[in-house]
Parts: sequence; structure tokens; C-alpha cells
Amino acid sequence: MQTRPIPRRERGAALLIILTIIGIGAAFLLVSALNKANQQIERDKLTSAALAQAKEALIGFAITYADTHPSDVNGFLLCPDRDNNPLTPGQADPPCGATNVSVIGRLPWNTLGLPALRDSRRECLWYAISGFAKDNPKTGFFFNWDTTGQFIVEDAAGNILAGAVPHDRPLAVILAPRSPINGQTHAGAASECGGNTTTANYLDGADPIYAGTAPGAGATSTLTVATATSIANGTNNDQGLWITSKDIFDRIKKRSDFAAFVSNELLNITKNNLSSLLPAPGTIDFTNPTPVETSGGAIVGSLEIGRVPKTALTSTPLKRWQDNLLYARCTSGGSCLTVNGSSCTGVVIFAGERTATQSRATNAQKNTWSNYLESSVLAAFNAGATVFSGASAYSPASPSADVLACITAPPPGTQVSFAANFGSFVPVGSSVTVDPVNQTVIITTSGGSGGCFWFPTAIPVSGKTLRAHYDFTFSSNDPIGGPDYGNGFTFSLLRSDAGAPVSCGTQANMGAFASSDLLGFISLLVENDVHQDIANNDPAGNHTAIMYSGNTAHSAVAGGNGYTTSACNGTAQGCLFSPADKYEESPTPLSHGQRIEIHTGYSDATCTSAGGSFAQIKIWVDCATCNDTSADFLATPSASRCIALPAEMNSVYFGFTGGFANPQGVTIWNFDLRTQ
Repeated sequence: MQTRPIPRRERGAALLIILTIIGIGAAFLLVSALNKANQQIERDKLTSAALAQAKEALIGFAITYADTHPSDVNGFLLCPDRDNNPLTPGQADPPCGATNVSVIGRLPWNTLGLPALRDSRRECLWYAISGFAKDNPKTGFFFNWDTTGQFIVEDAAGNILAGAVPHDRPLAVILAPRSPINGQTHAGAASECGGNTTTANYLDGADPIYAGTAPGAGATSTLTVATATSIANGTNNDQGLWITSKDIFDRIKKRSDFAAFVSNELLNITKNNLSSLLPAPGTIDFTNPTPVETSGGAIVGSLEIGRVPKTALTSTPLKRWQDNLLYARCTSGGSCLTVNGSSCTGVVIFAGERTATQSRATNAQKNTWSNYLESSVLAAFNAGATVFSGASAYSPASPSADVLACITAPPPGTQVSFAANFGSFVPVGSSVTVDPVNQTVIITTSGGSGGCFWFPTAIPVSGKTLRAHYDFTFSSNDPIGGPDYGNGFTFSLLRSDAGAPVSCGTQANMGAFASSDLLGFISLLVENDVHQDIANNDPAGNHTAIMYSGNTAHSAVAGGNGYTTSACNGTAQGCLFSPADKYEESPTPLSHGQRIEIHTGYSDATCTSAGGSFAQIKIWVDCATCNDTSADFLATPSASRCIALPAEMNSVYFGFTGGFANPQGVTIWNFDLRTQ
């Protein structure tokens, strides 16, 4: 049987139907793909928003860090939440790792005051922090706008996204893990974020840090984020956002108090510290992991140039910015320099923010002055010239400008005595009686307040030796087994930056300012205590002690010489204790002589090496022929301590304070003090 041919018209209709079906199918696939793409875009937006919120909170924490940690600088970042503890959800886990070692964990959202930030797959964000930037344990070195991060961020195709050059390396990276892939599991604890603490179960990368291996101190780790291809083939789906030093310090330098920090904290205190001793500049080898400073710089022209040595940096903020503080002194020791028109013995320079052509990452770069200084200041520094001109204050409008501070010669020595200056002393309190004819001061019953006798002019101490001598006698005897009259008197030296004292401390504190008082908080006193206060760990016998920071309570810790207080139990050098009736002898108290010497300019807590802020304080009780203050007294002291004196005590106000209960009192005469 013969098949009838299909007419052309019918064949055309069938083809049209087939094409229509194909078109509908293609359109469906296209719409489906577009919907998926749109859904992915929306998911990415959710993740990006969470990452951005986390970044902003972390930067906010960093730029206000010193507001809550006033002994340090702004810029530090907090530790991650590494234990995912359901009892402390989202809390930073300090300390985290070893010093200068980077760590990774979940974002500490709770510590930051945030909700549990999650990505588009409802997973909590993760967070990696450079060892140099974490706040516990902090780096022991420099931390400022030149600090480099310890991460390189690349995508799954190997393209570097951040950290191609050291100054672009992130201090921190925030990561969104999204869905588990390649056998990862998010099962685990029933905490707010859920899951477990195994990094490799969430994040995708080859660096050992993903496997829980701690990098070396100062080492760099590579973190990897996804590409469209890696998401499609299921090899990496992490999304990330990072924080660089620039992100943080661009905000810090805009703070209203940053200019004052540079001028007051970095420059003024540094130049004052340098003016007292004019030490040799420092030379620093910045090679990681441990920078090493050596004394002495390069001699060029009339100058010795280098960095401000650590011995002149008396606070943590100064040490954090040491690499930005350059210094030159006259090799002659005289005033060979002119700085912005003033005669100077040296110049300290705040180098300012690096410019686009400067790099301060490696040891070689940090020891190339052109990476810190510009134009005429650079030319003068390099040539050892005698004339420097430039900015005298930091300006946010010109953050890279070099700022200069003139170092002047230390002030001359001072001599103050009752014989020459008795009328200048200011008595405070009704219990203070002065006798201008015999040049004696008597401090007696004080009620609740102490009595004081202040010299109204500050005298220089830093870079000098202070020697003082005076005689005293107590008014009433107090034999062993007697009523133990109190309390005693002090020779007090107070910080000069808070102004001359016009009041006294309490009777119970022997008239001295307590540590809770602004003047007492930074002060040095020699106490002659004749009353045993058990709460103060006083010995049974009367005693003389060298005390610091307004603290008259004695530490019971052996070796109390290193504390603000000083043990008075025979274990510390800072206290001499004696039989119970010493100073209050029966039937008539005897006259006693006391000598004090303060030798400044030591670099360590044992006062054995020169060049720093430590001072050796020595006292002699009832020493013979020790009233000559023009030269050091060479006999072994009755008590001594080595204490780091802050810049606020480069010069001091001084005087006598007393606090007594009836019928006790003290008479003081033959006072003589000299600084040289």
C-alpha cells in the first residue's frame, strides 16, 4: 500500500508547533535562571549588609579603644568568640592565642553590642584578627597608622584582593561561611549561633589557619573568598569583607582630640623627657618578630640623628608611636640648633602620616628617612644642618606634614632652705605654727585634717640630683607599751602639672595627699610614721619609709621595692623600722636628722644603667655629718628604692605634711634642699 505524502502546509504547521514548544521551554528556563540569579543577588545583599554592619562596629570599637583603656592608644581590635559557649554567646575570648599571633573564630557580636549577625544562609559571621592588632594579648611593639596587617585575601581563582603590598594587608577579615560544602558539617552545640568551633567546617581555604594550626608570631596568613565559578562548582562559597590600618586610622586622625594627642602626648612630653638628659638617639632593627633598639645614631654634620630612645618614652602611647618620632641632638652638647627661630639643643620630629610614595613596612624602609620626612626637614635631617623649619603643631588638613619641637637645655639647679627662704613657705591648717625668728615649723593636733608647710614654686628634678636635709623632734614621749600616739609627718614631693598645693590630706594620712587625690596619685613621700595602723600593715615599731602614689599602706609582699607601696617587714629596701620608742624617746624625745637624695636618669628598675626615667631614692636616719647638700653622701643609706618617675614629676612641688592626735606633734628646722 502506498503512503500518502504529507502536504507541505501540514509539515509547516508541525514545525511551528515544535518551535513554539522549544521557545516556551527556553523562556521557562530563562525565567527560572533569572529568578535564581535574582534570588542569589538578594541573598548576597543580605550577606553584604551583615558584613558591612560588622565592619562598622569593629571600626567603632577600634577608634574609641583608648576612651575605655586610657593607658594605651586607639586602634586595637577585640578577640573573636572562639569557644561558641552557650553561656557566653557572642563574647570575645581574651586572651586569644599568643602575642603577635593571628587567630580566627566567630564574630563577637555580643561584646560589640550587636545582634547575632548572620549571612543569607543564617550562619553567624566569622572573624579573623591579626596578632599585631588584637587587644589581648597586645603586641609589645609599635602600634599606629604604619602597622601592617597579617592577612592576604585572595579569591578562589588566586587573584589577590587585599594585601598585595604590606600596607594593604588587612588587620582583620570578616567572613560569611554560608552553606556547608565538600563534606563540611555545621552540627554541634545548642548555642545562639549553633554549630561547632572547627574552622574548616565553615570556611574554605588552604592556609594552615583553616585547619586550626596557629601561624608563627608576625606571620602572614592567606584567606580565600569565593568566585562565581567556585560557588558553581562547590569548592568555595565564602564571602568576606576586611579592615585595613587605613580604615581605622583615617577615622582616628579625624577625632577632635588627635591633634592634641600628637602635640601634648607625643611631642611635649617627649621633648621634656629629652631635655633633662639629652640622651643619644636610638637605632632600631625592626626585623620581625622582635625589634631591637641600640643606643646611638648616625653622626652627620653637627648632629647625631636617629629615633627617640625608649628611655625617654615614659608611657605606653609614646612607645606605640616610637617609629614615628625622630630625634637629633647637637654633638657639641650645646645649643647648636635653630628650630622655627628658637635656640635648641636638639629637635624631636613627629614624622606624620606616610604619603603615597612612602612605605614603612620593612626594616630597610623604616630606616630610610625619606620614608618619613619631606622637603626641607628631610634635607636638614640628612645633612645634620643647624636650621630646621616646619610645622609646630599637627593639622588634620596636612596629616603628612613633619611637626617639630625644640629641645632646650635643662633648667639650672635650685637651692631652697629655711635660712634663705623660710618666709616663702605657705602654712596650711590651724595646727601649723611658724616661728620666723628661729625658722622652725611646728605641726600639732590636726582634728580631721592634716597640717602642711608648702614651698610655692616648683623645682626641676628630671636629669638632676636632689639632696635635702632637715632636723626634727617629736613633742611627746611614747615609751614602749604606751598609748601609741599618732600619726606622723612626711616630706612630700608632688607632680607639678596640677598646680601648687593649697590644701592638705587627712590627719590619718599624716597630712599627705592620698592616691585618690589628683596630687597624691602622682607623688613621692618619705614618711616618719609613729603609729601602728594594722590596716596599713604597719610594723609595731616606728618607721621611716619611701612611699609612692599617695599610698601609706605597706605591702606584705616580699620584694615590695617594686610596688607603689613598700613592705615594712624586713623584706624590702624601702622601709626602715625600729624599736617602738624610736623618735618618741622617754622621758624627752631626742632630735633626729634625716637626709634624702634622689638620683634621676636610670634606665631600669634596679637603677644600675643610665639613660631613662627611673630614679634612685635614698634616705639616711640619724646620719652623722650628712647636712652638706652640695655633694652626695656616700654612707650606706638606711632605706632606698628605685622608682620610675612619670613626666609629671620632671619638676615637683614639695613641703612637709603632718597629722597628729593629741598630745603628739613635730618640730622641723634646719631644712636645706639643693638640685644639681
